[in-house]
Amino acid sequence: MIEHLLESEKRFGEPEYSRATAEILRASEALAQRLDTEGAAWLEKLSESYIRREQAIMEGAFREGFCRAALLAADVLAYRAEQPEDNS
Repeated sequence: MIEHLLESEKRFGEPEYSRATAEILRASEALAQRLDTEGAAWLEKLSESYIRREQAIMEGAFREGFCRAALLAADVLAYRAEQPEDNS
């Protein structure tokens, strides 16, 4: 399991995540070219807000998953402790 978690080549949501990110960047660049300075500033603020929101979601999902995994591990250990030893 640890090896699976450490695989840096596997990213959650791939390959769709990268495709969507590229599409967002292309759309943002095209829109930025059509905006005046004030509009470009609002676009930048909007982009930063989306990034902060995504980070909050990812951190929350990680925290929730980690806590559930820890609780599951504790349940497994408690279950094993309750089982009679097999002396065969």
